[in-house]
Amino acid sequence: MLSKSRTSVRAVDVDDVLSEWRSRAVTVLTYVVLIVALPAFAISAFSMYASKSWAAFVVMSAAYLGMIALALLKKIDFRLRAWVLITLGYMMAAVNLWYFGSAGSARVYLLALPILGFILIGTRTGWVTTAFSALLYAVFCLLDYYAILSPRLLPLDRFDLLNWVTTGFTMMMLLVIIVILLIRMYRFLINTLRKERVLSAELEQTYDATLEGWATALEYRDLETAGHCHRVSAITKRLAEADGTGALDIMDVHRGSLLHDVGKMGIPDSVLLKPGKLTDEEFKQMQQHTTYAYELLSHIPYLKHALDIPYCHHEKWDGSGYPRGLKGTDIPLSARIFSVVDVYDALISDRPYRKAWQEEKAIEYIKERSGKDFDPAVVQAFVKLAEEETDSLSSSEE
Repeated sequence: MLSKSRTSVRAVDVDDVLSEWRSRAVTVLTYVVLIVALPAFAISAFSMYASKSWAAFVVMSAAYLGMIALALLKKIDFRLRAWVLITLGYMMAAVNLWYFGSAGSARVYLLALPILGFILIGTRTGWVTTAFSALLYAVFCLLDYYAILSPRLLPLDRFDLLNWVTTGFTMMMLLVIIVILLIRMYRFLINTLRKERVLSAELEQTYDATLEGWATALEYRDLETAGHCHRVSAITKRLAEADGTGALDIMDVHRGSLLHDVGKMGIPDSVLLKPGKLTDEEFKQMQQHTTYAYELLSHIPYLKHALDIPYCHHEKWDGSGYPRGLKGTDIPLSARIFSVVDVYDALISDRPYRKAWQEEKAIEYIKERSGKDFDPAVVQAFVKLAEEETDSLSSSEE
């Protein structure tokens, strides 16, 4: 038996938003780094090549080529890509420190990489890279000062203690200031984003509660279909989820299902509540409820993507439906799914002019109308869902 299930509303988590933003930021900043570092890389690589410092040349070139590859491999997890980018940056910084000392471009790398760590991964990574930049700079300063490296290995006579200390001190002061600003901005943005998400979730819940109220009001007016809106909404959602393609937004399906008969507010009670068969003129009036629904909902941005069901749920696969006579896949998928559920629920519900059908009989009718009223693929999925729920119910009773 196809029964009702609960509807839940989930606000997009702040961490999800940050992850999506950082994933895009990694790609953008990788290209930025490639462009900004190109002049320094070209000059450094040429100098190393000219002085036949092959090891430095190979490491520097490999690191830059690695960044190019990283920019192209967009499907890798953004955290891994960010760590690889930072690691390659430190490789280039180390080579520059070894070859040029404090006069080279390494101080720019050591200043920029912690900033990338804060932006692309998070606060902890930013502090780790900040400490590593200071440590790397200090290590090379001490290596030069104590002459641990053989003078013959140093490509240039570049040791100047005052230059090392002054450059290092200036770099660290700039880095600390930038880090503090980044942390303050990060916290401000996170708090703002959290508040925005909370307000957005509350507003969305308010909207959906309003829709639930509209649906209930419609059911109160048309007592013969009490509970109809909520039942068909629940079943339609499950049928849309069973599709498995992700082509439909389930919340839009839910909202459209709840409001599928909202246009009946424009139908006179003498027609809507008539116990007997409608005349041709009355039936034409009843058909107008889909157009009324479009006119009522099309100006509400929040319901833009939920409009297909209220407007198109009486279209038929063979083109004989209304209001526009759409045919086949020209009918929106959500409306094709809903129309099957809507007819099924109507058949298994009591009406003043007939008793409710047995579920088996209603399903057989749905099968008969496949390819005429209904999308055959949707009918197949609906029958499969009904069979699965029947089997599940039988198993639980045993």
